Amino acid sequence: MRLRFQGFGLSVEGDPRAALAAAELLGALPEDRSTGAPDLRLVLRASGPAPRPAGARRFYHGILDCHGEGDDLLLWDGHSLARVRAGGALVEVDVADESLRDGYLFAHVLLLVSLVLALRWRGLFHLHAGGLVAPGGRGILVAGGAGAGKSTLTLALLEAGCAYLGDDAVFLSVRGDEASVLSLPRPFHVAPRTAEAFPRVAALLSDLLPTGDKRRLDPRLAWPGLERSSMRAPSLLLLPHVSGGAVTTVEPLSSADALGALIESSMLVVVDELPRQREHMEVLRGVSDGMRAWRVESGLDLLARPEATVERILRTTADHGRDLE
Repeated sequence: MRLRFQGFGLSVEGDPRAALAAAELLGALPEDRSTGAPDLRLVLRASGPAPRPAGARRFYHGILDCHGEGDDLLLWDGHSLARVRAGGALVEVDVADESLRDGYLFAHVLLLVSLVLALRWRGLFHLHAGGLVAPGGRGILVAGGAGAGKSTLTLALLEAGCAYLGDDAVFLSVRGDEASVLSLPRPFHVAPRTAEAFPRVAALLSDLLPTGDKRRLDPRLAWPGLERSSMRAPSLLLLPHVSGGAVTTVEPLSSADALGALIESSMLVVVDELPRQREHMEVLRGVSDGMRAWRVESGLDLLARPEATVERILRTTADHGRDLE
C-alpha cells in the first residue's frame, strides 16, 4: 500500500493482517502513484510477543512505554514493538498476535504514535484538535479533551458552512515563515447524542467503532467539496466545555491561556530528548501569538439550534468581546 500524506510518500509493507489494521488509520489518504522510493516506510512483521525494551525510558503514553536506543525510539504496547529509526524514514513494527486482537487500538495507539514520532523529523507536529475554515476565511481550531463537546461544536460549524481539515487531529508545521495547519484525512467519530442534534448527518453514519458507542462518518459524503488539506495559521481557537446551561456563552482568553491549551492538546511536546522539541514549542508559540482564544460554554441551544448558535459564536468572536445575545 502506497499513500500520500502532505507531500510525502508513505508505504505500508509486510504482514497483511497488520496492514489491514493500518488501513483503519490511513485508509483515507490518497494513493501515491509515484515510482520513486517512499519518504517513509512502515514495515510490519509478524512476530511473537516482544519483551520490554532495555534502553532508557523516554515517556509513557497510555498503554505505550517508549525507550531510547541510540537515536532510535522504541515503542512497546506490552506485546508488539515499534522501532522509529532516527531521521524518520523508517518505522519497523514487530507485530504480536495479542496486539491484533484489537486492531483498532493497535492502529490508533502504537501505529499512530510511531508515525507521529517519525513525522517530527520532518517538522510536522501532532495536535489533538479539529481544524476548520469559516466562510469568511478565518482559520479555526477546536481543542478539548474527551467529553468537552469538541465534536458537537465542530459539526455545528460545518453545518453552518465551514470547510474542514478534520474533527480530531491535525498537524502543525512551518512553511516559509508562517505556521500552517495540515489535515490527516480520516473518518469522523460521532456519538449518539451529537448525532441526534444533526439528523441530516445522522442518516450518513456507518458502522460502530470497535470500542464505545460512536459511529464513523465519512465527511466527504456529509460535506462534499468542503475538504481542505491545509490552512494558514488560524486566527481563532475555540475551547468548548459542556456547561449544561440553556444558552451558550463565550469568554475571551489570553494568549498565555491559548498557548497552554495548545500544549495540553499536543502529543509529546513536553517530553525531553525527542527530535525537534524546540521547533515544536516555537510553532505552538507562533500559532498562539497570532490568534484569539475563547472559552465556549456550550449550552442546550447548541444541540437544539446548532447552526444559529455557532453563527452567533462566529459573529461574537469576530466582534471581539460582546456577550452572546
